[in-house]
Amino acid sequence: MPITAERPEAPAAIHTDLRAIFVSMELSRKTWLITSLSPGAGEKMSKHAVAASWITAVSAFSARRRGSRKPGK
Repeated sequence: MPITAERPEAPAAIHTDLRAIFVSMELSRKTWLITSLSPGAGEKMSKHAVAASWITAVSAFSARRRGSRKPGK
């Protein structure tokens, strides 16, 4: 009869208790694609495209993402 050893529970790949927003940017000459994810908020990944070099739009996107986080979550 085979003997199985108990394994401790493995840690999650992404901790959902973080108060963080993960952001990625894909830059090309014409368009910048910005994605974001808030692990603890139970939401899908957000995608937003802006014209290349449009720093104001990137800043506004970032401000909206920070503002969408609810305190205490």
